[in-house]
Amino acid sequence: MPPLPHDPTPPRCPRICLACHGGRLASLLETASAFRSYHVEAGQFLADAVWPMPAEGLPGLAALLARSGVELLVCGGATCCCLAPFVRYGIAVAPWIAGDVPTVIAALAQNRLDTLLAPGARPGRRPTGRRGRLPGQPGCGAIHTEYEPS
Repeated sequence: MPPLPHDPTPPRCPRICLACHGGRLASLLETASAFRSYHVEAGQFLADAVWPMPAEGLPGLAALLARSGVELLVCGGATCCCLAPFVRYGIAVAPWIAGDVPTVIAALAQNRLDTLLAPGARPGRRPTGRRGRLPGQPGCGAIHTEYEPS
């Protein structure tokens, strides 16, 4: 729904961030050297910012992305511990994605990010026999790899 004529707030364009190293997604979230932000406008993904990893690490990155209006972080490998700061800020994360930046952007545009899952990756599934979760405590849950810009 477009804003009302008297509404001073411009329409919100979804923002997406790719955790990169060079021209591709970093193999691990915590080793990314650049975080490339894109906004969606008229169905197109337009580059709008690049940030280095903040000195505060992943918690600082989650805060930066939240302040910047990023709704989805696409990254390589990430554990539940790495994802926790993003969950706290309500940022969706699509981990275990592999590919170069243009391929990832094309997959996002076609809602086919699942085709870029790293070999052997099965987001949201825990290996059998894994211990360490307290009874009644939620696990990571399924990490969805579909994103539909609003």
